[in-house]
Amino acid sequence: MNPLPAGETSIKTRILVVDDITRNLQVIGTMLLGAGYEVMPTNSGARALERVRIQLPDLVLLDLMMPEMDGIEVCRRLQEDPLTARIPVIFLTASTEMEHLVRGFEVGAVDYVTKPFNPPELLARVRTHVELRQARERLREMNDEKNEFLGIAAHDLRSPLNAIKGYSELLLEDGDFEAADADILKKICDAATRMAGMVQNLLDANRIERGELRPTLVPTDLGEVTATVVEAQRPRAAAKEQSLQWFPASEPVVAMADRAILVQVLENLASNAVKYSPPGKPIRVRVIPREAVLRIEVQDEGPGLSAEDQKRLFGKFARLSARPTGGESSTGLGLSIVKRMVEAMNGRVGCESEPGRGATFFVEMPRLSATLPNSD
Repeated sequence: MNPLPAGETSIKTRILVVDDITRNLQVIGTMLLGAGYEVMPTNSGARALERVRIQLPDLVLLDLMMPEMDGIEVCRRLQEDPLTARIPVIFLTASTEMEHLVRGFEVGAVDYVTKPFNPPELLARVRTHVELRQARERLREMNDEKNEFLGIAAHDLRSPLNAIKGYSELLLEDGDFEAADADILKKICDAATRMAGMVQNLLDANRIERGELRPTLVPTDLGEVTATVVEAQRPRAAAKEQSLQWFPASEPVVAMADRAILVQVLENLASNAVKYSPPGKPIRVRVIPREAVLRIEVQDEGPGLSAEDQKRLFGKFARLSARPTGGESSTGLGLSIVKRMVEAMNGRVGCESEPGRGATFFVEMPRLSATLPNSD
């Protein structure tokens, strides 16, 4: 069966066949050519790696047991190279080599065909994995287009939202309004602020998806950063009659981090604590030095999280059973962004919670001394 639709004039699907036995290359090559594929035959692992540098195949049929460099080593090298890591590898194996297949799958193979070859089986497996790869590439292209569209849309929305927010704040500062009009203005300003936050989340998610999040790690005083975030969140907590309590560490707490990204992470965790805590409840923020890490905790007395919620907590667009206590909105993107940002700084984020007993979100960053090479 030809892998191309009838009348299609695009380049044929290219299959690299690697086997140290010439007869096997001839048999497989004849099958593939008859099915409309382009064949790249080679008789050693080293030559196979040389050929993929010159011309990338769409799929590799790889003999498992070869002299000098076996199929497992070839597959491992293909998977380690970003240019070839997405190319599916199908092993060609004799039944007596089955114990090696587990290792083959561990290094990245997607399937295997046993010798002697059954032509319909071999062609069916090749066709299936070629189609799967083409489908994955189409999905990847669609995802890239989606990310580009979201990035453009979010960027274009940011400027008018900031203008609405800025003008409404200026009018509120003027103060020459009836109480009802001032209340409407405040609602406009609050809505624009929420929308701007959602847009920023979309921009951050898009930046992460496109691989554009590149933290600049420098020695950073976690106590100073955390104190700054706490002070910035006090007005929001006060509006809900919440007590935002800050417990600084009793010793220097310096880690390698990107200050701007860390501020964004902690703002998200602190604002979530305000959002989900009942009015009048305390929120405690502390930095705790530990042997190898510095731990920042944001503890609330909200409804807590079920075990099911905790499983989905850091997923994109997660919708949890807990609801904001002041009618605030949420995109469901915040914590997934937090996780990616913290991990990009070599840190760890998590949550400890029980239903009805609040939640403690934490960020752990390697202590500065733990990130420096030993000078001894």
